[in-house]
Amino acid sequence: MKKYLTISEFAGLRNVNINSIRYYERKGLLRPAWVDPQTQYRYYLPEQLGILDAITLCIRMGIPLKELKDYVDSDGQLDGKRLFEYGESVMQRELEKMCLGLELIRFNLDNMEQNGRYAGCTEPYSRKIEQRWFLEEPFFGSLDDQRGREQTAIRLFYHARDLGLSPVFPAGVLLRRESGTSRYSIYVQVLRPPEDGEGRLLVPEAVFSCLQADLTMQSSIRELVSEHFPAGKAQTIIFANMPLPKVHYSSRHTELQAVDFMIE
Repeated sequence: MKKYLTISEFAGLRNVNINSIRYYERKGLLRPAWVDPQTQYRYYLPEQLGILDAITLCIRMGIPLKELKDYVDSDGQLDGKRLFEYGESVMQRELEKMCLGLELIRFNLDNMEQNGRYAGCTEPYSRKIEQRWFLEEPFFGSLDDQRGREQTAIRLFYHARDLGLSPVFPAGVLLRRESGTSRYSIYVQVLRPPEDGEGRLLVPEAVFSCLQADLTMQSSIRELVSEHFPAGKAQTIIFANMPLPKVHYSSRHTELQAVDFMIE
């Protein structure tokens, strides 16, 4: 059995391109076991396949090769245990991201399916909606300022994301009416129950009186409320984006959800 492997033999054992082996050498990750002083041909030991395997695995895990260099000592020895412990932490973070992504996809699919049952309703209807969590912020600007509402929602979205609450859409306007007064806030829905704190709101499961509307730049929220929801009683009205299987870009399809008690 030959002691050394040529670069072609070495690369072929792992189906790796020769140029990749040379690149790993330039980066100081995989040095040849011996270089012929006359021909400058590179030769490798079978034992070095472990380092090549580690490099390949790091690439699959998304670990930058420049970080892999930190796990190779001056003699070219790879600290495999420490590297794989680091790789485990990297993969765990990626797994958490994938699980969150799957959770968001499932939420949106379920939301679209539920909304699809009411798509195209032109008359008011009742709808039972499960418990939800919101992150909200009081809104004191003009309700007809769609840009202002959107900017507030986007800011809330990023704030919820920073808190690890998994924000989703729908997002929208929440109105509380009682004793002739009206209080407006902007909200985003979150999938993970937030800890107690300012702006956290639990919307309990309830049967809501609903109405659909296409909100455009010309729509007036106050006019919609006064037209369809008479004042005079404690009431909470939620303007929720209504994602449907097919998205329309000309308007924002919205569901007005009203319940005859205050949500605080």
